Amino acid sequence: MQERPGNAEERLVPYDDFNATQIDPDKWFGIEYGPEPRSVSTEAIRQIQDNRLRLVYRAYGRTDSDSGMSRNQLGLAFHNSAAVTAIKATVQVTDVAATSCPGNREASSAQVILGGLFFGTAPSTPGSAATDVGALIGLVRGSDSTDPPDILRVICEVLHCTSDGTGISNLHRQDLGPVKLGEMVRLRVQWDRDNHRFIFQRDDDPEILAPYTVSDSAPPGIQVKLLDAVHHVPNCTATPRPVAFIEALFDDVMVNESAVPRSAR
Repeated sequence: MQERPGNAEERLVPYDDFNATQIDPDKWFGIEYGPEPRSVSTEAIRQIQDNRLRLVYRAYGRTDSDSGMSRNQLGLAFHNSAAVTAIKATVQVTDVAATSCPGNREASSAQVILGGLFFGTAPSTPGSAATDVGALIGLVRGSDSTDPPDILRVICEVLHCTSDGTGISNLHRQDLGPVKLGEMVRLRVQWDRDNHRFIFQRDDDPEILAPYTVSDSAPPGIQVKLLDAVHHVPNCTATPRPVAFIEALFDDVMVNESAVPRSAR
């Protein structure tokens, strides 16, 4: 069957090169999220440094058990997230750490991503991610990695939130290869709604097509597209506490043309 032209063919245009002294409040707003009452995020930096966005984030798991994980995130979200169907940016991780817990088989992960929630598979309550489908591409380091300590992996994923909002299933996940600490990579995630798929790309490598079969007829309950640091850390009663940490720089952010106000094009 012939594929239909869609929003994946929309031209990408510059959105922010961070060549300013402060983050532009007309383009972005900041978020930090850590739902667990005993989870801990400590260092949390979101700033422009040397004409790039710098995210620094450190998080720990809870200390009251050896089961389960804590999730924390620090990000910069697009003000016009509902209009964003594609994000492209240059990303460089300059420091990373992810340590494990001897009594918890879950692995820590420290990652930075481009992505967000693009649609819902059924009508949902505004502000709830139940039934939302998200897509992301980013760099991740896990405590269970067998790579040398200065290596991260480029990962792309399509995720589906359960109807009760408590779980997530993978519709797609792919490893796009290693990247050395300090190496710059250019990443893209794009929703091609007309052909019911997401498109991912690392640098000038061939595009990765991720088709899906779930319904994409509803808007997401949470309208968010963002640049993000996301940490998953196992809960642990032992010391030292497992930790996830990352420092990353973002530059040359581009989006689909219709997501940029006409006055800014």
